[in-house]
Formats: sequence, structure tokens, C-alpha cells
Amino acid sequence: MEKTRRTLLIVLILLAAIPMQSNNRTILLCGHVKDAFTNGGIKNVKITLLDENKVPVDSQTVQYYNEDKSYMDSYYKFSIPAEPKKYIIKAEHPDYETCYIKYDVKYVGRNESFEAPFHYMKHKIKTLQGKDLKDVVVKATRVKIVFKNDTVVYNADAFNLPNGSMLDELIRQLPGVKLTDSGEIYLNGKKVDNLMLQGEIFFKKDKQLALKNFPAYTVKNVSFYDKMTDRSKYLGYNNERKEFVMDVKLKKEYSKGYIANAEGGYGTHNRYTGRLFGLRYTPHSRFTLFGNFNNLNQECSPGSDGEWNPRSLYDGVSSIKTVGMYVFSANKEETVKNDLTASVKWDNSENNTRTVASTFLPTNENYVASSQNVRGHGIYSLIDNELTISKPFYISSSTGWMYYNCGSWYTQRSVTYNKSPFHDNEGAESLIDRIFKSELQPIDTTMVNSMQKDFDTHGYYSSLWQVLGTSKKLPWGDSFDVNMDATYTKEKSTVFNNYQIRYMDQNHDDLQNQYSKEPTTHFRYKAWGSYNIHLLNKWNIAMGYEYEQRYRHEIHDKYRLDWLDGWSKSHHIGDIPSTRDSLLAALDYGNSNYTWYHAREHSGLFHVFYDKDDKESKMRFDLNMNIINKYEKLRYQKASLDTMAFNRNWLFTPSVSFNYSTPKGMGLDMSYGTEINTPELAKKINVTDTTDPLARYRGNNDLKNSLSHVFHLGFRNRIASIQAQYNIAADFRIDRNLIGNAVTYNQSSGVYTYQPRNINGNWTGSVSNGFSMALDKDRLWNLENNASFNFNRNVDFVTLAGSADYQISKVNNIYVTDGLKLTMQKNKFRGALIGNMEWHNSVSLSDNFSTMNVFDFNYGMTATYVLPLNIGISTDLKMYSRRGYSESVANNNYLIWNMSLSRSFIKNKLDLRVTGYDLLQKISNHSFVVNGQGRTETFYNSIPSYVMLTIGYKISVNPR
Repeated sequence: MEKTRRTLLIVLILLAAIPMQSNNRTILLCGHVKDAFTNGGIKNVKITLLDENKVPVDSQTVQYYNEDKSYMDSYYKFSIPAEPKKYIIKAEHPDYETCYIKYDVKYVGRNESFEAPFHYMKHKIKTLQGKDLKDVVVKATRVKIVFKNDTVVYNADAFNLPNGSMLDELIRQLPGVKLTDSGEIYLNGKKVDNLMLQGEIFFKKDKQLALKNFPAYTVKNVSFYDKMTDRSKYLGYNNERKEFVMDVKLKKEYSKGYIANAEGGYGTHNRYTGRLFGLRYTPHSRFTLFGNFNNLNQECSPGSDGEWNPRSLYDGVSSIKTVGMYVFSANKEETVKNDLTASVKWDNSENNTRTVASTFLPTNENYVASSQNVRGHGIYSLIDNELTISKPFYISSSTGWMYYNCGSWYTQRSVTYNKSPFHDNEGAESLIDRIFKSELQPIDTTMVNSMQKDFDTHGYYSSLWQVLGTSKKLPWGDSFDVNMDATYTKEKSTVFNNYQIRYMDQNHDDLQNQYSKEPTTHFRYKAWGSYNIHLLNKWNIAMGYEYEQRYRHEIHDKYRLDWLDGWSKSHHIGDIPSTRDSLLAALDYGNSNYTWYHAREHSGLFHVFYDKDDKESKMRFDLNMNIINKYEKLRYQKASLDTMAFNRNWLFTPSVSFNYSTPKGMGLDMSYGTEINTPELAKKINVTDTTDPLARYRGNNDLKNSLSHVFHLGFRNRIASIQAQYNIAADFRIDRNLIGNAVTYNQSSGVYTYQPRNINGNWTGSVSNGFSMALDKDRLWNLENNASFNFNRNVDFVTLAGSADYQISKVNNIYVTDGLKLTMQKNKFRGALIGNMEWHNSVSLSDNFSTMNVFDFNYGMTATYVLPLNIGISTDLKMYSRRGYSESVANNNYLIWNMSLSRSFIKNKLDLRVTGYDLLQKISNHSFVVNGQGRTETFYNSIPSYVMLTIGYKISVNPR
């Protein structure tokens, strides 16, 4: 009885405490103050909160958000009782007319904050009195980096750039910032999600377009910070993770009005370049036109910190032409925003490659030496429109269309050996030339086969998509989302293959003239919805359902034109029979196939997250536990085979992540996730494809799902006193039942047979770190280093024809990289000492495997300086070295020297520049790949050394 009384008493106390807690609860009333003309924030505005009887309740001065970024936001936050009440909010400033806003808090529920309408303040009309602007003296020092809370700001004027530099050249010079070849940007190891211009997303679909076309001379500063998404702004809390953005702020003279610049150049060896860029900018709109064309293959300028490493260049020689536009517009309240991107690209290329490849067999290695000459062309177009509406509810829409049409022609020659054929420093291409000049006659007993292949293909790809998402915040603080996503795609390819193969063991020639038509149609659509419970303790629970359906129809009509009498002697590649009957007579029923694929997925979505965002720290925890029911079916037709394949899976893909950061720049990231891949049903059909005479394919009905566990741990920090930033990260991945191609090799014919199989034992682990820091008090010297260690266990199947079962090949790969850069800048001089190294070690327990140690390293300097008569000089000189390659010609040293001289005229509007690329004529291109089945070394052709004269002109028009 006494226990029951105590229990009842505790319950009564708790029930009594609930309304007490509710009565003491407070919420935030937030708002923003803007200039009615510029739409920018205003400093030193006094905000007074009054009740409905105009009695003052509280007052404060506005705070500033993004003060040093591309836009400033003046805002206020009042803590008010969590109860319905009417308020009047007054904004006062000596230079502006007083502004009033009324706001009615109607329903509180679980809402933590309310957003009042903006205060748009109008300037008072006044005249200048007693002020002589000539007496105003402004002194500024060029500080490179400013750390303000969690924001890093780089002053663009503090970096010496070569004339004509684009935005990418500026980004490469920023300490602690890394720009990859694909256009991804990292600050202190943290990846940038979006590129922004003046606080709004810029070229969302392709950052490369902005990086390579936006002129660096217009930039005032570059800021990196976490930005609340538009959807989270609408909901009033971080429903999604913040985006990490790079925000580009324009100089005042370019921040409103028109800017345009154009340049063109021509050089030796018929090298050319051209660029056109125009921008009209207002506070609520942006219109950009751009175009460029060149056949230079490279993106860096002399004196740049970017790598002239041949492997970072495009393969072969190509000419590219690109035109496009970007249009952004928003209403005054910024509740409606629209981004339109459109671009067209033309590409012509010529690639000449020499390859040496070997396969690790159970008893020995085989070798394939090949040479390939490829010519290609293509047109690629993209149009994408992004619309965002944030009142009265949130809507986001993405509508786009992508299309490309391309074709290529090539001739490939190859020779297969059952042991190494190289001696006396002989290279792959010279060996092949010698063989083919002897009219396919064997020169030694190690040769297995020789092949010449002529290839001609053309086709197109067209894809249309629509993504629509809506979110609605409910009066009591919860929200729900409804979304849909649909894509429709058509593609078609036409391929001609002419084979001339000689099998040495039989002294037999195989001549094939192949022709194929392969149209494909596929569509995908999905719809999903979720309900989010927003709790007062910063926890959120979201539950939802998703449905997705996919369809794909493929036609693979394959023909053997050499089966037609006299065809090979009287026709050229690309010819087809004039009548349908003749074409059908050449149909290769054994390899032609037709598929109809259907898939349906039902997913239960469960997401729990905690988000804390205040002045002391930011903390985010996410737990996703999704359950997917996936049903697939495939109808497969080939010759007399007409079969159905089915697959049903229940998939559980949990993931968890934790992020913590402080205003001083310290950040910790941890995550774990799973990936489950179901095998393609077409791979589970037990059929054999012999389209490629030397590489056959066989299906496998025993394929299972593959499962991967992915771990990540990252830490970053900074020391403001020495402008230092450093980071360290570790990643680990384990793959179970990974689907790879098991290889069977016929030693007498040189024919490979590939079959997909599940295999275990593959895993990778890596550790990387980076730091940048100023070395002296005046910040003239800066040191940067980025290093990584990667271990890869690669496991594959390999066997010889006639063996009872596959043998497992295990190769341990170790990759070590390190890059060091020491920079010094003073007045008109900037110089850098740069060194990079890459070490690749491959070890296997196989008896026939020789341990490989490949070492690539380079070192050198870059410099920019302004000579007398305002002549700018930019140069870089680097020595590239390679060691450990199987071809002795690859183990070499080559010195790369690039230089440019430039001068500006007509008040810096006209630029003249002379550029010399690879003045010592030493550059080449080479790649090296090793896995559990073999190794491949490839050498590419590259652009010749050239000297170019470039003329550029820039204008700007600013409204008064």
C-alpha cells in the first residue's frame, strides 16, 4: 500500500511539473532587416519588441550573419513566452525611416521559433554637410586569410595571378584548398558541396564551367562556410545537413552592371584558343554567357600551382568548343528562385596508344602488346532548370534534358605471347610494327596470336528528367514531404567491327566483318513521402514510404557480313546490304539477344537525427534504417532460348553518422554505412557470347548479392595565430561476395573467357593527412603538405583452359603519395618550390608474380613577377622522373619548362600574352594499373610543344 502511494505521488508531481515547464518555456521570434533598394543587410539597426498596446517588451541591436561573405544578413532574435500573443516590431536607424512590422503568434505546439516578415527600410533623403572626401585616407593591408568563427575568407587581391587567369587558378593558390582534375574542391579535407556567387548557387550542375570561365580579376574574396539549405530555412531548423559552400564575392565595381572579357590566341603547330565571357549582375538576377574553344588539352597556365603532370592531361590530342548560358532570378523577398543552365559542347579527338598488358596465370604470365589509333567526335548538350519556392510552402523542381551524339573510328593491332617478348630495350609499338611488316608471319615460338581490328561506331543518348519535391510545415512544428522523380531515356548505337586474326598454333586466319544495331529504351519513376516529428529537445523522427519502378528494353541485333558471298573483298567498313533479305541472311542468331527488364521496389524509410547548432558548437547525429523489398524479372530471348529470370530480395541498409564542429574550426566526422548490390539478371542467364573472337563471355546463374561495409573517420582543426589548417582522415572498406570477372585463358589460342563470379577477400584501407601554415610573422612564407597511404587487397579468379576449377590470385597493392609546397610572396613576386612523389608496391604469393615497385616523382619551381615596363612573367620548371617500369624507355627523366610574358594596355583593358608550352619538348603521357588479374602499362600521344600569342580585352559597365 505504501509503495502504491509513493508511486501515485511521483506521478502527480510529474503531471504537475508538465504545465509548470510549459509555462516557463520560451521560443524565438526572429526577423531580418534589409535595405529596401539594395536588398542587403543594414548594420547598427535598433530593434524594439512591443506588445499589441505598443508597450516595449525588449530591445536589441541587430546581429550580422555573413558579414564578410558575398552578402550580409542583419537579423534579430527575441526570446518570448511560448504562448499565443500579438506583437509589434520596430526598426530604427539614423539614416533610414523607422519601419514597423506586426506579427501574431497564433499556435505554438512544438515550434521552437517563428519568423517575422522582413523589415525593408528606406533611406532618408539627406545632403552631405561639412565633409571633404579628399581628407579621407583608407589604408589596407593585404591579409591573405581571415578566420571568423567557422568561416574561412581568402582575400583574392593578396594572391599574385598570371594575366588572364580564371577562377580555377585562384583556387589553386589558396592555402589549404585542393582542386582536383574533375573540378571537386576541398578545404582542409572537407569537400565543397556547392559553388556560390554573391550568396547564390552558381552553375550547380557543373562547377567546372564556372571554374574555367569566370575571370579571376573580378573576385574580391572567396569564403568557405556551412550554409543552411533553403528547405531547412523554410522549416526553421536543420532538417537536412548544412551544405559546405565556396562563396565568391565580386569587387564593388563588378558587383552590379555588366562585365565582359574575350581572348583569342594562335600558336605554332596550329595550336589555338579562344574564350568569351559576359555577366550581367543585379541584386536579384544574374545572366551569364560563355564560350571557349581550344586544342590545347591543358587547363593550367605557366606559373600555376596546378600540375603539368602528363597523367593529369587528357589522353591524346583533342579540340573542344563549348558555348552556354546561366540565368538566375529571384523575387525581392527571395521566396522564389530560378536557375537555368544550358550548354553545348563539341569535341574532336585523336588518341594513339601503346599498351603492354600481362595476365597472372597459375604457372606463368602471358603478354599482349598492342597499338591503337582512335579518332572520335561528339556533341553534348545539357539544359537544366531548378525552381525553388519557399512560401506558402516549400517546392523544389528540377527539369532537364541531356543529349549527346558521338562516333569514333579506330584501328587496333595486337600480338599475344606466352612469355615476355621484349629484349634489348625494345618498346611495344616497335615490336608490333616489326611483326606486322612481316605480314603476320611468326618471328618466334612464343607468339600465340596476332590481330588487326578496324572499328567504326556512332550513336546517340537522350535523357529527360523531372524531379519535384514539396515540404509543408504544420502549425504544431512537425512537417511532411511528398516527392517524385521520373526519367525517360533512349539510346542507340551502331557498330562495325572487322577482325583479322591469325592463330599461330593452327596457322589459321579468322576474318570477320561484324555489324550490330543496339537500341535501348528505359524509364524510371519513383515517389516517396515522409512525416517528420520535430521534438523540442532537438531530436527528430522521420518515417516514410518509397515506391520505385524501372523498365528497360534492349535489342542487340548482330550480323556477320562476312557470311555473305564476296562481301569481305568488295565492301568497306561501314557498308551494309541494300536489301533486308540480304541483311537477315547475315543475322548472327547465336549472339543476338533481346531483353525486357522490370523492377519494383517498396521501401520503408526510418530516419532519426539530432541537430544542435548554437554559438558554442554544432553537433549532428543521423541514423537511417531503411528496409527495401526489391522484385526483378527479366525476359531473355536468344536464338531458340526464350526464358524468364526472377529475383526477390529483402534488403536492410543501415547507416549512421556523427559530426561535431566548433566556431574555432575544429571538426570531427564519423560514419558507417552498408551497400548491397544485387547482380544483374542478364548476368545470371547461362549463355555464352562469342562476339569478340578473343574475349568470350559466359553467364552465371549462381551469382549472389554483394555486401560492402564502409567506415570513415575524419578530424580537422586550425590554429589562427599562424594561419594553420590541418586534417587527418581514415577510410576502410570490406567487400563480401564482390562480383568480378573470373578469367579462363586458352594458352594455345590466346582466347580469354570471362564469367562473373562472387569472390571474397577484397578490402581497402587508407589514411591521409594535410596541413598548411604560415612560417613567419609577416605571412610571406607558407608551407603545405598532403600525404596519403592506401592499402588494397585485390582478389580475382584466374585459370587455364582445361583446369578443373579457378585458382585465386591475390595481390596486395600499397600506394603512398606525398606533395610538398613552399610558397613565398612579397610585393610583385610570388614563387613556390613544389615536390610530389607516388610509390606503388605490388606483392603476391603466386610463384610467377614478381614484386613490383613503381616510383613516380617530380620537383621544381613556379614563379610570377612584374618586370620593368609592367611586363608580367610567369614560369614553371619541373623535373618528372619514373622508376620501376617494365619497359626501360619508361624509366626516364624529363624536364618540363613553361613560360609566359604579358603586358596590359588601355588602363588594363587590353592584354597581350606570349606563352611557351613544353619549351624543351620533353613531355609524354603514361599510365600504370595493377590488380589481381594482371598489370597494364599504357603510353598516350600528347600535344606538341608550342608558342602562342594571345590577345584579350575586358570591359565593365556600372550603373550610376
